[in-house]
Amino acid sequence: MIRLTSKAARILYSILASVIIILFWRNIGFVTALFDVPGDSILGLSIKALLLTLVALILTTVVIKPKELFSFLGLSGNILKGFGIALLCVLPPYLMFSFFGNINTELTCSVIYDRAILTGFKEELVFRALMFGLLFRYAKTGFFWAAILPALYFGSVHLYQGHDVLSALAAFGVTFIGALYFSWIYVEWNFNLWIPAGLHILMNGAWFVFTMEGTEVAAGGVISNIARMISIALAVVITVYYHKKKGEKVFDYPILKF
Repeated sequence: MIRLTSKAARILYSILASVIIILFWRNIGFVTALFDVPGDSILGLSIKALLLTLVALILTTVVIKPKELFSFLGLSGNILKGFGIALLCVLPPYLMFSFFGNINTELTCSVIYDRAILTGFKEELVFRALMFGLLFRYAKTGFFWAAILPALYFGSVHLYQGHDVLSALAAFGVTFIGALYFSWIYVEWNFNLWIPAGLHILMNGAWFVFTMEGTEVAAGGVISNIARMISIALAVVITVYYHKKKGEKVFDYPILKF
């Protein structure tokens, strides 16, 4: 473990670790290719997810004590509580999609495993626990500055879903706001990663379990976005109520401080 005492050094390491994890993620396919394992198979997907998780753990232990590792990343949070809250908040999309849409008859287990479960977990581990966590919890930057880096990158990787400039910007905007939302949820629930991960996984699942206008892209359609906004509103209300019941306030931490 390296002890960095200056805030500038901590910020620089947080950014460096973010760049390293993203570069590794983008090129992780070489591992399965090296062992001649199909990258889109259950085994290949699992290997890549495990290696990405391992790299995230290593980058964190460079500056965080090993015994504090899982707590720092939010992996020691109550997983049942996390998915229970997430299920309650994501019920509206599932109910609305089942009424307005159709079951995706072409859905496969590997798609759900990859695009919902693994993607939801990996993105929360990398963007929330590592990238946001290092800047907010380790470097002690304000919420906005810590959340903006992963939100910008998360939005940019969804630009490809647009077929023109307007739709590309819509995909960017929706995922950018989503990243800010997940970061806020992560902080307000005392860094229990399983809450934003559960929300992310279950919301992704709704997009693949059902077929209807907008579910083929992150930007969504009219009904899917209404369902998404209801889900977000429900999560916000539950979060505010949770803090009010404990006599606490939301946003009770630095926002713009750098």
